[in-house]
Amino acid sequence: MNATNNLPLLTFPMHGQRKLLEEGYRTRDGHMIEWFGRHLEGDSKVEVVSRPEPFILPSRGLSGTPARNTVHVGRRTMRVPKLTDKRHWWVRSAGAYPALPEVADGAPAVVWNPFVALSPRASNPFSSKSKVVLDLLDDWTVHYAFSTIRPHVEKAYAAAFEAADHVTANAEGTAELARRFGRDDVHLLPNGVDPERFSTDSSASGPLTVGYVGKIGRRLHLEGIVETIKASPDLSFVFAGPILDDEYRGPLASLPNVTLLGDVHYDAVPALLTSFDVGWVPHRVGDGEVGGDVIKTYEYRAAGLPVLTTPVVGASSRGLSNVNVARIEDHKSWLRAVTSTGPRIDRQVTDTPSDVTWQRKSAFVLGLLGRGPIHAS
Repeated sequence: MNATNNLPLLTFPMHGQRKLLEEGYRTRDGHMIEWFGRHLEGDSKVEVVSRPEPFILPSRGLSGTPARNTVHVGRRTMRVPKLTDKRHWWVRSAGAYPALPEVADGAPAVVWNPFVALSPRASNPFSSKSKVVLDLLDDWTVHYAFSTIRPHVEKAYAAAFEAADHVTANAEGTAELARRFGRDDVHLLPNGVDPERFSTDSSASGPLTVGYVGKIGRRLHLEGIVETIKASPDLSFVFAGPILDDEYRGPLASLPNVTLLGDVHYDAVPALLTSFDVGWVPHRVGDGEVGGDVIKTYEYRAAGLPVLTTPVVGASSRGLSNVNVARIEDHKSWLRAVTSTGPRIDRQVTDTPSDVTWQRKSAFVLGLLGRGPIHAS
């Protein structure tokens, strides 16, 4: 890399180091942080600045091995969560980020949590001489999880968009978010994959297995999922991920051909995908979309799985082959057609385009900060 100095790279993930270690570096910010560490090794460190945690919660040490060339920066605070609304901690924690000498020195930063823009000056790269990339995840102004603090989200975005030197967006929805706040210079930088993590071998057995990996909540089309599963009693459906909304647990658990695995650490996902025949993306379209890109589609394809997805934004425009887009009402007929010749589907292996890798996506962001070449997304 062509760094002009040895200042560290500051990164402000959506949550922090604890979540990255407990779940694996499976989110966009996690993948980027992993690759920043690799790109900058031998040059400068990557500091992972976690969202502050309240003292009133039990202290838990970090477990797991951090990504190489990364250093954790954390803080516990005397601020107290709002007991009637746990989402409000996004607001309260913003004022408790630790003072960072690197901010005063002008260290470059990549930010995923817009509330960082409301943190104190000594910890706020937006208010310093630091060069900052704001990398957008989901659109929090429409995300159901942030509905109770929406005015605060709007304020945080306004401050972040005004001060960021560069803005990158993971999908068309987040790019439009940036434009709403006056950032017509936003770079569309969809998600990616590390293809070398995944095996294209198959260990699938028994009935044809339709697998879903990800959070289980209101982003999924519950009614369509249940209808599809009931119409396919001879198939097996596997869901790997935490159930975020209780109304999803009962309907899924009651179906005899459904297996709920709970959350699965990212390190175990590649082996799990070898047991699937089809990778499923049964997301809501329109009302229920949150503006972001779907990482699991890239990972299903890296494992050679054919993908069945609803027509969410970007589903058919990411340069990936064998991504089958259909309305949720038509998923049962698609599955019926592919099982007409037997319970197994051959892996559909194609090379992952080099510009669809996290290596290239992260290099682009570093390039914006003057830490490497800028590659087209």
